[in-house]
Amino acid sequence: MAELLDKVAGLPAIAGVILAAGDSSRFGAPKQLQPWGRSTCLEACIRTAETAGLDPLVVVLGDHFEEIQARTHFGHALVVRNTDWEKGQSTSLKAGITALPQECFGAVFLLADQPQLSVQLVSAVKDLAWQKDAVVLPIIGDRRANPVFFPKRAFPRLMELQGDQGGRAILGEFPAVQLPWLDDDMALDIDTREDYERLYRIFFSKP
Repeated sequence: MAELLDKVAGLPAIAGVILAAGDSSRFGAPKQLQPWGRSTCLEACIRTAETAGLDPLVVVLGDHFEEIQARTHFGHALVVRNTDWEKGQSTSLKAGITALPQECFGAVFLLADQPQLSVQLVSAVKDLAWQKDAVVLPIIGDRRANPVFFPKRAFPRLMELQGDQGGRAILGEFPAVQLPWLDDDMALDIDTREDYERLYRIFFSKP
């Protein structure tokens, strides 16, 4: 319904950018391709973003590009290859932003190593972005979490980031609104196999 109302009102879209270019060095294998329910971690992120109404949707790949591209169902998402992924997260942010249409309202940035993010959380970030036209920061357990929305006017500064800088490097430069969220599991991510096994048990263990 929200997506339909956006189109009827003629408003520009809120895009989604999934950052999935890392080398998974601490994990030892591409985290993007690890099983998550009946799909993979990356596919789960894509489905969540699509269901939440992020459109257009861009997936930024880097290391293991050919393998991930061949083994992933991307739906309607646009796949962008970041050949500079080894230079840090800033290069993936730039690759994702460059692929977005000029008319988009802003973008929600998601991480491929958080397959557990709920549609409810992503939708809440999107809805608050429409209301406030500001950076939207989920707060979980008194800490900043993902996914984060940046309005279009922040894109030029994001394009100036270098190395492994992420969006938090410019947070103080733009109006921001916090989105308190009570589900602590939404703040977890996957760095190691132990992280993955713990997160998988939380969401898929048998009752």
